[in-house]
Amino acid sequence: MHKYKIAAVIDIGSSVVRMHISQWDGKMVMTLDKLEKPTQIGKEVFSTGYISFNTVRSLSTILSGFCKKAQEYGVTIVHAIASTAMREASNRAYVLDHILTHNKLEVHVLEDAEGSALIINAMKNSGYTLTKKMLLVYGGTGTTDFELLKNGKIALTHSIQTGFLKISEMLREAADVFKHTDYMAEEYLNMFLMRENRIKDLWEADGILLGAGDLQPLYKLCKVKFEDGVISIPAKTLLDIYESYRLLSIERICKLHNIDIQQGGILYAMLTLIAALLRFTKVKKLFCVQLSIADAMMNLLLRPGARKGHDENLRTGAVISALDLAVRYRCDMNHCSYITDIALSLFEKLRKVFGFSKRQNLLLHIACILHGSGYYTNSSDIQEAAFNLVKDAHIYGLCSRETLLAANIIAPQSLLGVTRNALNKGTLASDDVLFAAKMHAILRLANDMDCSHKQKAKLHDLILEDDSLTISVKIQEDFTLEQWIFRESASLFQEIFGITPQLKINNIYQQEGKNK
Repeated sequence: MHKYKIAAVIDIGSSVVRMHISQWDGKMVMTLDKLEKPTQIGKEVFSTGYISFNTVRSLSTILSGFCKKAQEYGVTIVHAIASTAMREASNRAYVLDHILTHNKLEVHVLEDAEGSALIINAMKNSGYTLTKKMLLVYGGTGTTDFELLKNGKIALTHSIQTGFLKISEMLREAADVFKHTDYMAEEYLNMFLMRENRIKDLWEADGILLGAGDLQPLYKLCKVKFEDGVISIPAKTLLDIYESYRLLSIERICKLHNIDIQQGGILYAMLTLIAALLRFTKVKKLFCVQLSIADAMMNLLLRPGARKGHDENLRTGAVISALDLAVRYRCDMNHCSYITDIALSLFEKLRKVFGFSKRQNLLLHIACILHGSGYYTNSSDIQEAAFNLVKDAHIYGLCSRETLLAANIIAPQSLLGVTRNALNKGTLASDDVLFAAKMHAILRLANDMDCSHKQKAKLHDLILEDDSLTISVKIQEDFTLEQWIFRESASLFQEIFGITPQLKINNIYQQEGKNK
């Protein structure tokens, strides 16, 4: 029997707090109950930067009611998540502590990349048949995430730091200052969607699947009957509606549809994004699926095999995201591929002895891909430059701690007790610092085996015996430089792992010369 028979997920969103209670019936995830209450969290955070005491108290009351309802269904563990608004609140720590103290509920705040990977993966499992070049778009309240699939495989990922509620709040504030804001939302979105050449690759899509937490106002506007699953709407219908609404004020839209000011602003922002997507791609239909982060989390908790599929999708997306950055930073891709193969082979040889995990393997993989990015800035300290580029990067599926770890693998916070600009490295726990140092030792060893960037050696075998690691390679060119530089990284490796690496070389090119 699956670990979770009945589960409850609470999603503290920017405008709505939701709770889903579901059960796995052996074939599918069945919804037992859904509750939702409005909240002012997003409105306050996106305008003032923090959550007021009254809103915190109101949130605590909502959560108390939700937890009581979950107990009625026999749910013993309630999973609580939050995303953009909570993450950006300046008093986030206080709010989370208040909830933990008063509601006995620990809230996991999803990073941008975590949330996008979770929801995009759920969209893939929505039952829709993908086109050859499918663009998945998840419109959140504070961020918008994109994933381009080619023949079902991830080709490009991207995220922009604006969403429906952020755009709505911006327009409302601007309306108090300016008389006309007719083109403001459209041009604001274009700033994000057209400022980089790489983003233009998204517009080669031949199909778009849009996911959002609440699409019912859009369906009502388009006179489409709401149903579970994927719904298609003609592009012409959507573009005509946008043109007829573009010059209307949000207040006028609210009166026309008898909705509140927040819903009206979100609807206007949604129409603006959809119109931009349709114009950039020229697709004939927009496919939509109503899906919340709570739905995605519930699927992960209850559906057998969902976790494995999610992890595989996350790894693929993270690697593609890192490769995309490496190309932008003009890294030597042949060198990156070569040292990645060696580093991951070393990792696997050491994995059982040191208890390394698959997730840690991914972080080493990301560091190998991006370790040479520092050359892009023409800096005197390549490692430091690479660190600064990587620590601030948006890498699909990685939280901020993991991104910081990947950066520290490239330029460790501390090696053998000697702190290197620790304040610039961010805050890492002692276990993370040690892990980053170990991965850096592996990366250095692999990197020094190709210091000339000519891929002279072919890895033949790795033999780990007691306190020695024999690295057997076959070479077809002079390997003297690599052998010389290898000694330094081998010394570092020995100090960190207590294992002495040594090269065993098969000189193929010398043998061929003798045969001639």
